[in-house]
Amino acid sequence: MPEQKTATAIDETKIEALGERILGEVNAGMSCLNLYVGHRLGLFKALQGAGDVTPADFMGLTGYDERYLREWLECMAVNGYVAHRAETDSFSLSDEHAAVLADDEHPGFASPFVCWIPSLASVLPELMDAFGSGGGVPYEAYGEDALEAVGSGNKAMFVNDYAAKWIPAMPDVESRLKVGGRVADIGCGIGWSSICLAQAFPEITIDAVDFDRESISQARANAKAAGVDDRIAFHAADAAEAPLEGPYDFITVFECIHDMAHPVAALGRMQALAADDGVVLIADEAVGDGVEENRHFMGRICYNFSVLHCLPQARVFPDSAATGTVMGPRKLEGYAKDAGFRRMDILPVENPFWRFYRLTP
Repeated sequence: MPEQKTATAIDETKIEALGERILGEVNAGMSCLNLYVGHRLGLFKALQGAGDVTPADFMGLTGYDERYLREWLECMAVNGYVAHRAETDSFSLSDEHAAVLADDEHPGFASPFVCWIPSLASVLPELMDAFGSGGGVPYEAYGEDALEAVGSGNKAMFVNDYAAKWIPAMPDVESRLKVGGRVADIGCGIGWSSICLAQAFPEITIDAVDFDRESISQARANAKAAGVDDRIAFHAADAAEAPLEGPYDFITVFECIHDMAHPVAALGRMQALAADDGVVLIADEAVGDGVEENRHFMGRICYNFSVLHCLPQARVFPDSAATGTVMGPRKLEGYAKDAGFRRMDILPVENPFWRFYRLTP
């Protein structure tokens, strides 16, 4: 007689818990889309400092349709983003929530990150095709919302922390920048990393590089508005092929090594461009080196980004390293060693999202 298998008991509580979790995540996704409406239409900025406003008042402030504004305000109220005063049927945005939703230079500003949701959703057909073909999804396909999410989302960190907290973790670099020096900012995006460094150290000059032409166009406009465009030269080019001439005293790479199709080649170029006593600073996701080391918030969000964005945009290119978002210290150290760097140190910088690495040529 063949051996009979014992039926495994089904845990109904696990089924119910997962079902509730899925519904919660669907609601969170819809909340992000309503937050997106508020961010893109400037509704949070209009509420900031306006006190208690009725939907009719809000129509006067924004010019949008009163009925849509009422429904959006009520939605924001029941979800806890804005306050509602029942006796006057009015709505307001607290100073604390305004810091997160409306003040683009406050350290807690997070509103632009909701732009990732429509951006990532827009490429799903191409992404699912890539699962079959092994190809990729071009960076440009993620659209203007991706630029807003990355550029405006990270701006507050550069404004508040770059010169005040990150640079002081390297006293030799800080001393050098105070008296001048040449800087290369690789993967500059829409320019805030270069702009904030130029504002903090008036004697330096910067070559800023990004392969996305639209990002470079916005970066030039942002630098001009900030009054530092005379000291920053922007280049639309791949990191390994950018028209740069060393030596550079300081080279920075913020949150993009894991996105690069050929990270060793890019790092090799940086190693060649750095002065003998120069420093390369890399900031990348604060993740571990494997699945078990990433069972936490950063691991979960980075794996989500990896599947939907970082891995597919890198696989557009032939022979891609296909690193993905979850690049732990061991992986980066291997890339740095292959590129010719002598050592890698993790800097004592506290940041909820990034880990900071100092590479020595």
